[in-house]
Amino acid sequence: MAAPRAPAFRRVAVLGVGLIGGSFAATLRARGLAGAVVGFTPGDDARIARDLGHLDGVAASVAQAVAGADLVVLATPVPAMPAVLVEARAAIADDALITDCASTKQSVIAAARAALGPAFARFVPGHPIAGSERHGPDAARADLFDGCVAVVCRLADTDPAAFDRVHALWAAMGARPTELDPARHDAVFAEVSHWPHAVAFALCGAIAGGPNADDALRFAGAGLRDTTRIGASSPDLWADILLDNRAAVLDCARAFQAELAEVLTAIEQGDRAALRVRLEAASRWRASLGPARRR
Repeated sequence: MAAPRAPAFRRVAVLGVGLIGGSFAATLRARGLAGAVVGFTPGDDARIARDLGHLDGVAASVAQAVAGADLVVLATPVPAMPAVLVEARAAIADDALITDCASTKQSVIAAARAALGPAFARFVPGHPIAGSERHGPDAARADLFDGCVAVVCRLADTDPAAFDRVHALWAAMGARPTELDPARHDAVFAEVSHWPHAVAFALCGAIAGGPNADDALRFAGAGLRDTTRIGASSPDLWADILLDNRAAVLDCARAFQAELAEVLTAIEQGDRAALRVRLEAASRWRASLGPARRR
């Protein structure tokens, strides 16, 4: 009988155990990729994740979670990253890999560079393109990353072996790891994720503050539900992301304003031909995107 495959990591510290951190932990455990997975987060999220079976143990501090870990996963909100990195640095093992799951990359990389010292060479920025309008450890799932793209960034001073191991880990977790430059990442995801979330929140806010809010709840169909699904996401999380990536988000907002102005002008002028040109171009692009991925 063949000996069981050794886990990829002896001990993994997950710092921030919400939807993404909790799903990372749950996936490691479900796929046998870690000997033990320990989590830390302020409040009760780590305890809830442990009770749900996503974690083997709960640490009382960042330093306690990181001590002895050969992989440290940063899944905290972006504004908390600098302080967490500073606290983690004192306890990180000399051979430990460090990665993150943040939706923005340039600010996180800058914080890691400032905090980690020589350990920065073992920091491999990452971002799984997976999520849900639900949040918290209750929403975490061991199959959240199945088939999703996981962005992995290679920096000039990244240890090649560290990059290769994190890249391989995402593949072992069921994702499709893809390399992307950090600046390009932030520009692209402002376009395809960050600004669309702002639009969904704004649309929900406009309807909720209008005279038909109650009837909208009664009569809304699949169109509004599909368009605004992500408007039920965590306001705290998305306020942080939008502000952290504000320059790229504002570029997207200006492009959106220009397109919306063309549509409004055609409607105001009753110009069906001009309106149809705008709608046709948009519809053609959306059709090329393919069907929505149901989670």
